[in-house]
Amino acid sequence: MNKKSMNKSISDVNNPLTELIENDFLTDYIPLNSTEISYPNVTLTELIHQQVAITPNNIALEFHNSKTTYAELDKKVNQLAHYLKAQGVQSGDFIAVSFPRSPELLYTLLAIVQCGAAYLPLDPEYPKERLEFMLKDSNAKVLITSKIVAASLPTWPHTLFIDEAMSVLDQYATSPLTTTVTPDDAVYLLYTSGSTGNPKGVPITHKNLVNFLCSMALEPGIHENDRVLSITTISFDIAGLELYLPLIKGATLLLADQETARDGRLLLELVKKENISFLQATPTTWLMLLDSGWSSPLPIKALCGGEAMPADLAKELVEKCDSLWNVYGPTETTIWSSIKQIKAEDTLITIGKPIANTQFYILDEHGQLVAPGKIGEIAIGGDGVANGYWNRPELTAEKFIENRFSNIGNDKIYLTGDLGKILPNNEIECLGRLDQQVKIRGHRIEPGEVEQALIVLEGIKQAVVLANENFLIAHIVPDSSIETAERQIPLWREILSSQLPSHLVPHDFNVLEKMPTTLNGKIDRKTLLQYKTDKKLKYNEPRTEAEKIVATIWKEVLNIEKIDIFSTFFEMGGHSIKAVKVMFEIEKHTGKRIPLSALFKYSTVEKFARLINNEEEISKDCLVPLKPNGSKIPLFIVHGAGLNILSFLNLIEHFEEDQPVYGIQGTAKGTDEWYESIEEMAAHYIDAIIKINPNGPYALVGFSIGGIITFEMARQLNERGKKVSLIAVLDTYVHPHYTYTFFQKKLAKNYDSTLRKVKKAKDILMGWKKIKNQKESITLNDNIIFSDEEALAEEEYNKSSQLIFNIIDRYHLKPQDFEVELFRSIDDENNKLVALDSGWNSIALKGVNINHLPGEHMDLIGPLNDKVIVQMIQDILDERHAKI
Repeated sequence: MNKKSMNKSISDVNNPLTELIENDFLTDYIPLNSTEISYPNVTLTELIHQQVAITPNNIALEFHNSKTTYAELDKKVNQLAHYLKAQGVQSGDFIAVSFPRSPELLYTLLAIVQCGAAYLPLDPEYPKERLEFMLKDSNAKVLITSKIVAASLPTWPHTLFIDEAMSVLDQYATSPLTTTVTPDDAVYLLYTSGSTGNPKGVPITHKNLVNFLCSMALEPGIHENDRVLSITTISFDIAGLELYLPLIKGATLLLADQETARDGRLLLELVKKENISFLQATPTTWLMLLDSGWSSPLPIKALCGGEAMPADLAKELVEKCDSLWNVYGPTETTIWSSIKQIKAEDTLITIGKPIANTQFYILDEHGQLVAPGKIGEIAIGGDGVANGYWNRPELTAEKFIENRFSNIGNDKIYLTGDLGKILPNNEIECLGRLDQQVKIRGHRIEPGEVEQALIVLEGIKQAVVLANENFLIAHIVPDSSIETAERQIPLWREILSSQLPSHLVPHDFNVLEKMPTTLNGKIDRKTLLQYKTDKKLKYNEPRTEAEKIVATIWKEVLNIEKIDIFSTFFEMGGHSIKAVKVMFEIEKHTGKRIPLSALFKYSTVEKFARLINNEEEISKDCLVPLKPNGSKIPLFIVHGAGLNILSFLNLIEHFEEDQPVYGIQGTAKGTDEWYESIEEMAAHYIDAIIKINPNGPYALVGFSIGGIITFEMARQLNERGKKVSLIAVLDTYVHPHYTYTFFQKKLAKNYDSTLRKVKKAKDILMGWKKIKNQKESITLNDNIIFSDEEALAEEEYNKSSQLIFNIIDRYHLKPQDFEVELFRSIDDENNKLVALDSGWNSIALKGVNINHLPGEHMDLIGPLNDKVIVQMIQDILDERHAKI
């Protein structure tokens, strides 16, 4: 660790949380490091030779009815190594291997690495084109296969048949080769698939593999009397644990044939018959075992990895195994990089903490460490990290980046492409793939987050969430019949709606008997994507008269042929302009005037129909809970001139999960009577926020003209003896006439400042203004072309603006001993006509912090800046509240 660049870090993952709090680590950025262990600077070959010397008569390998001692294994491997050397195999070569799981397979792999070469595993069930690509890309020196398997493989110039090799083995020496092999030499080259394009090769060194094996030997641990079952194809890197971990500790390795490994009943029978004590498998294979009649507990240490472990699966395995371990890691960092023992009381399945000599970092898109609890990309450093991809320098440079947090020269970290966050207990929660992150109607969505919510629901055994351009689709394996599960879908949807934002609730549920899987036993998402593409989505039609009215209006306004009553207004392309039209039409058809903010809470046809049927629910309260849950001090955002808060929609999803946010909309003070003054409006808003946060402190944000109201709220809160922790104003200009007391002087000063701006404007290049997200443009002579919806929205905006201008023109803005955070759009034409501080330096006597952001006025809270401005505000909030 580079102590200069990260002076607050965790050097030991076992540090108690109390120590973290005492050292104030929770308010800083934290990488996650493992405990360092010393392991021998040797190769895999040397490790196994050492174990042969210790336990020569132990049974090293069992297959069907044959048993091989460590001494016999050593002899066979040595002989085969001499044979391969005689065939021209040399240090640095890549040797392709493709034949079924058998003793001969293990001999071959160990003989190759004794030669100083690295093996390239080829699964004969892969398509020929893929196998041919790997052979050519690696420039494999030799292909070793069997005569039977060779028929399904591409032809290769130098091919050896294991059948022939074994028949002449007695002609070769039984002593080890004297070839020099170093820990930095490659031990295997494994090709791993990307989401698109050709597979990419990852050379793993002896150093990488030995560190992994030595760490696994400590935790979860393995002993001489253990019996380890290998069921994984060698084309899946996790086979390295099954094959080699028992052999470095004197334990027994049992090889399951291909038929047994794929048949849950045969596999379960073998586990029982052979007294297996150590078994590693993917969640899919564990589910297969459970579905094959596994009822009584078995004395096995269970490792589960390759995919996210569902909570229901974890619960069952904890009850049926001696111990259960969740393991995580990409091929590029050598098999598993983190580990976690799962206990019965665990409600959240994490990937735990790093294995030995390994570091985890959670990074944002700029490569900076994120704060604990925030989601970012998981990056891994340490002794397991490969040197890069074979023959892919550009991809290597992109994924294996310099470790700026280390003082070790040429130290690299690998960007996994997985999303995760560090939890308060210092463990890591993995939230799915970054490349599976989708954006639906402007919302950034991590399917893994939805999957986590699904698998804790009663009746769901497995869940995979995928998306098309418009909808999320949940693929479900139930713990009951498909018919029973389909009847539960409305209940699942209702529960999710109460727990998740509407855009995270799947539109459709696809119930399956089992998940399709790849050859490696992982869920085959491509097959599910194909199903999703072919499947005709089911639409839930309106049922009641109110639902029909709402659906008809939404269809017309949103220009959508079919409206599903459970799809949200904003998911379907709704925004503030269309919302005005919807409310106008609702009032015309029902006679009920409903505030725009109702769409936050009643965002589906089904919910909105219930609202118009229940007048008591229609609230005109100024305070709207945009994101009410969370333990942090609430943030209150005040409306702009249009009085509504729909324009804040983009901001909400980017605040931290634990940050409550409320919007303050411009409503009448209880009846139809409007406010007499800004002071009265601010007082009303204060009464509302004190109900939510009685004791303070108060964090206030005001957009546009709302910044003036926010400042007045802060003044009154201060008069009441309340602490204000934040005053943030978003593109708020302090007009000079605000600071005058008498109305006539205000008018004169307003006229004077307007003339000054007009004069300055002559020096600014004039032209067409582009309006974001609209096809229309406006010219400087105000020749505006509006659609009917936009004209209606403009009319409503002008009405609302006039209400607030009537009282703000009479407002006397008094300087206060406050500090203000000013966020300013640098490209807005109006801001080019005024001072950089927008007039705040003479009002906020403790100073103004100016934050410049690109774009025009509405861009400040729109998609151009929403994530950035929220992060800036959140950071300021967290910093100030940490000191309180």
